[in-house]
Amino acid sequence: MWIAIIAIFAAGIGNFAMHRAFMESDDPLIQQMVRPLADKVGPHITYVFEYLLLVGAMAIATRNWFTGLMLYGLYTIFNAMAFSWVMHRGE
Repeated sequence: MWIAIIAIFAAGIGNFAMHRAFMESDDPLIQQMVRPLADKVGPHITYVFEYLLLVGAMAIATRNWFTGLMLYGLYTIFNAMAFSWVMHRGE
């Protein structure tokens, strides 16, 4: 269980780094998706959502380490694919 929680936490650090790069980019697609939510709720609401995903995955891992690790692992993989696509697409 502890190895799964440590792995989820390490992946969470990577997810937060990718999220910050998303938020600080001047990409029009990212700005179009985030701006309406940030105007209504606040500029840091997406970081709160990212944190809740991390804490939720760690909570699931305390009950069933394999499920928590696989769910957050899939989230990390899809996040990395989206990050790669957005940061390397041509304008």
